[in-house]
Amino acid sequence: MSKSYWVELDVTVIHYDPLEVSLFPGVTLVGVRYAKEERMSVDSLDELENLITPGKVLLIRAKNNVVINLGLNATFPFSEIVNVRRVGIPQEITTQGVKMEYKQVTDQYGFVGVKVNLSPSLPFVIVESDHETKVISLSSLQDAKPEIPSESKSPEKKKKKRAKKSRKRRKIKSKGSRKSRRV
Repeated sequence: MSKSYWVELDVTVIHYDPLEVSLFPGVTLVGVRYAKEERMSVDSLDELENLITPGKVLLIRAKNNVVINLGLNATFPFSEIVNVRRVGIPQEITTQGVKMEYKQVTDQYGFVGVKVNLSPSLPFVIVESDHETKVISLSSLQDAKPEIPSESKSPEKKKKKRAKKSRKRRKIKSKGSRKSRRV
C-alpha cells in the first residue's frame, strides 16, 4: 500500500462573466468582467483544473499556481488574462509581402482568448498585447506532436582510435655502426 498525504490547499476563486468583442468577421476576442470572489479548500492541485463552471471564466489562485478555467469555447485560449492592444488580419498576400489590416481594441477588459474561424482567406491572425505578440495560425492551434529523432540516412563518421604515443627513446644503432667507430 502506498501512503497518501492529504493536504488541503486554501485557494481563491475569482468568477468572471465572459464578454465577446467582435473585431473582424470570423475574429472575436473573449473578454472578462469581474463578478465575484470566494475562498475554498481543495485536496490537490489536480482538483483545481477540474473546477469548471459552464458559461463562466474562473481564475484560481493557490500558493504558487494560477489556473484559468474557461467554461466556454475559445479557439486560442491565453495562459493568463491579458490586455490586448490591437488585432490584425491579412488583407492582401503577395510574393513581396503581406498587407495587414489592424484594429485597435478600445475596450478596457482583460481578455482570456480568441475565437477565430481560420480559412484560406484568413490563414492567420496577429494579436498584440502588453506582454507579447502572438501569431495565431492553423499550426499553432493543432497539438504539437512530440518530435521523434529520425535515423540519419548518411552513415555517421566513425572515430578512429589512435595509438598512444610512446615516449621518445634513444635510437639504438646497429652493431655495424658501433664497430666502425672503434679504431
